[in-house]
Amino acid sequence: MAYYQRVGTVRRDTEETEHTFHMYMFQIGEGRPNGNERNVVTPQNNGSIMFGRIAAVDWTIRDGLDQNKANVVARGRGFVVGNSITTHGYFLSLDILFTDERLKGSSLKVLGSYENQTGNSHLAIVGGTGEFAYAQGTVSYKEASNTGAEIIREVHIRVFCRNIPKTPAATKEGPFGGNGGNAFDAPNPAQRIESVTIRSGAVIDSFGYSYTDLDGKQQTAGPWGGSGGNPGELNLFAPSEILKKVLGTTGEFQGATVVTSLTFVTNVKTYGPYGNANGTPFSYPERSSDEVVGFYGRNGSLLDAIGVYVRPSAAN
Repeated sequence: MAYYQRVGTVRRDTEETEHTFHMYMFQIGEGRPNGNERNVVTPQNNGSIMFGRIAAVDWTIRDGLDQNKANVVARGRGFVVGNSITTHGYFLSLDILFTDERLKGSSLKVLGSYENQTGNSHLAIVGGTGEFAYAQGTVSYKEASNTGAEIIREVHIRVFCRNIPKTPAATKEGPFGGNGGNAFDAPNPAQRIESVTIRSGAVIDSFGYSYTDLDGKQQTAGPWGGSGGNPGELNLFAPSEILKKVLGTTGEFQGATVVTSLTFVTNVKTYGPYGNANGTPFSYPERSSDEVVGFYGRNGSLLDAIGVYVRPSAAN
């Protein structure tokens, strides 16, 4: 086949949950007792071929074949369109909406074409909600019975849902510096540091930063400290740039222990030092596999102490 080439197997480090179902779908024609479909467009002079027919459907899905004993576990809601001019072919767009207590509120989106004449078909699952978010899979069915007024289909579903890893909680390291001033802390958990704002001279006069929170919104924190020193701003970071390390020094200034310098190291480059790098050194985080996602510390008119929030780097 000149139009097709199988490239090969691609390995992805993702985890998925597999779900399987064995159910029965009941289709009852319009005008019948308990009918669960309605023609929206009925083509004229088409003979037995229903090309152009459109019907809205609300098919009942049960966990067994016997309607008197089996439980309703879902509804199949959507539409069918006659899409073949030569056969009894239909295109189906169906939401399988689960109604049982375990899966209520979850759904699967099914698309595909089928032939009424064969009684068998394979359809694609192209998405889902709730328990089945990011779903992909297949639906296969065969007719279990067909009285003309009612068609019962035995349905087998195999679906895979990607597991989205939860962002691990950040942990504190530090702080380094003195006990003066008032405590400050990160207002919200962050997923990424975007920029850092510093005023510095002989010491670090003030410090603040911007970040992306866990909802993907841009936030700012600080600045903390005074208005002395020279201003400087690191619009750190390119989209792939992460803050891997914060280096600094502490020392005595005007009778108090304060932060005298700061240096920021990303996976791309080093920024700084800012301030006066003479003093007692410190370094965050302890593990090279972590990244810095927030700050806390103490401040008055200067930056008295600084610590960081870290978590395992998503790049690992």
